[in-house]
Amino acid sequence: MTRASTGTYRGASSEERREDRRNRLLDAALAIIGTRGLSALTVRGVCEHAKVGPRFFYEAFPDLDALAAELLLRIQQAGLDRARRAIAETSADPEARIRAGVAALITELTDDPRRAKIVFAQAYGSEALMRSRFDGMRRVAEVIIEQTRVVLDLPEGQDAAVAVTSQLITGGAAELVLVWLDGQLEVDRDGLIDLLADFAVDMLARIPALAERLRTTKKSAAS
Repeated sequence: MTRASTGTYRGASSEERREDRRNRLLDAALAIIGTRGLSALTVRGVCEHAKVGPRFFYEAFPDLDALAAELLLRIQQAGLDRARRAIAETSADPEARIRAGVAALITELTDDPRRAKIVFAQAYGSEALMRSRFDGMRRVAEVIIEQTRVVLDLPEGQDAAVAVTSQLITGGAAELVLVWLDGQLEVDRDGLIDLLADFAVDMLARIPALAERLRTTKKSAAS
């Protein structure tokens, strides 16, 4: 069969070649944003780095904001997937499972300084990235809710308390990691993970009390 009839070139289908170009563009964006910042990202620069023609860039992404947002999503999802696996593979008590999840997430996001820079610092430089960052934080909160129900034996009627707690953990952890990356927290990564795990464990332990407080507040407002 010919290339025209199959869409195959050098053993790769047209879909495989599109996916390869997309991945190369994402890798190029990681290299540029993660080392020189979001302001250094240009169509010409990312195409040269990826060895992809400009027309193929616009085949993969409508603009640079979409490229950067997709990169951020990819990094965040890799962290969440690793955290889920760590929790599932830890058969010890609930606290150990929570600590395993925190350690896996932070390790995934900070193993490569470029990924950490994009997730925790560069997102502030773009409205599109900020939206993607907020979406990512919501996904993290959803995973915390999901895993809290898996790890802890919570009674019914604590949905609001779990949701509030997950948002507090997500927002607080993100800001602490940003402070650490900026060199304003004098601990190594293991120390950072311990701080974040302690915070998560303490916050999750407060869910029953918070649920009761929310119920009391709701009754007072209704009366």
